[in-house]
Amino acid sequence: MTTRHLLAGAISAEERLDEGVVCANVPSPLSAVAFHQDVDCIRRFFAAGFPVHLAVHRVDGAEAARRDYTELHTHDVPEINLILPDLTGLEYRLELGSSVHHLTESTSVWIPPGVPHSANVVCGSGYLVTVRLDHAGAR
Repeated sequence: MTTRHLLAGAISAEERLDEGVVCANVPSPLSAVAFHQDVDCIRRFFAAGFPVHLAVHRVDGAEAARRDYTELHTHDVPEINLILPDLTGLEYRLELGSSVHHLTESTSVWIPPGVPHSANVVCGSGYLVTVRLDHAGAR
């Protein structure tokens, strides 16, 4: 069974349950990813062995500042970003193509293949979850 079949829903719910994948989210530096640099307020966890690229970024107490630790880049597959603020709030600056968005609410972002993008924390605490719909070989 391929990742494409899983994502397309081409198999039954029973088959998905029987063939589920459980992976630990292991610490992995931002700098392990091309176009990214480490920043003190973010701890990154990667689901090694997961069928798609899945990374959870825990943001703790980012102070109001411009942090360009992620450069504009593209992928040849779609990507999903989830911004999940804590009760204290979280702001991300998202560049998507030629537009810039300041995201402060719980937000889901779809990034089509080939679209230049970057996500950089401005301030606050919460989570950024990144799912890239390719095979999880890259960290």
